[in-house]
Amino acid sequence: MTLKKILITAVCLLWLNSEYGQSSFTLTGGFNNSIFYCSQANSEYRHSFTADNAYLVNFSYKENLSALKKNLQVGAQLEFKQQSAYFYYEDNFPTDTIASGITYNIRSINLYLFPEIKVGGNVKFIFSGGPVLQSIVNVEAIGKQVKIRTGQPNIETDIKDKNSKEISGFCFGAKVNLGVEILLYENLYFTFCNSYAAGFTGMKGNLSKRMKFFNCVDVNISSGFVYVFNHKNWFDKE
Repeated sequence: MTLKKILITAVCLLWLNSEYGQSSFTLTGGFNNSIFYCSQANSEYRHSFTADNAYLVNFSYKENLSALKKNLQVGAQLEFKQQSAYFYYEDNFPTDTIASGITYNIRSINLYLFPEIKVGGNVKFIFSGGPVLQSIVNVEAIGKQVKIRTGQPNIETDIKDKNSKEISGFCFGAKVNLGVEILLYENLYFTFCNSYAAGFTGMKGNLSKRMKFFNCVDVNISSGFVYVFNHKNWFDKE
């Protein structure tokens, strides 16, 4: 019964807001630069960003708040992202050492919830910030391992794992987005955005155990199109 009351109240509030509000639908794509870090000693690992396979695609829905409709929106963004980085690390054993040089392509689904401030006319400047929930759905590992044995030939092994378990899990973080929207025609805008996302919780998996703590800061650049749906104009036509 309580759930039913909450749903009825939410519908009523949306209906009251819709007479004066606006909805925005945004589709963008771009690339990302992931700065990975961990707490392992520098002598035992090296890592670097590789941009060859790093990209993103996202869809956003935003709703104006009636009282501040020219300046403030709330919204949600669903994003598919592939991050890419090269890691070198060594596992040391009493009689040998296994050195690994592997590129990981990390594919994830990200949910971004945010308030957004928008200022301007035909050219609008936008700023938003809020929490991000990341769920890793697949990791591809490509590289080489070398088993170094004292007094014996090294053994090299090629790594090509399309469903690696080295990185996995669910991460929580925050994201800040800066951008601009340029009017193209009536309610259609072109947008260009630069965003920064940082994880508060570390990634899980075998690589995290080797690195002791494994996380990243993600810098995203994207562009695409925004369509603004004006509720009031739609009701007036009726």
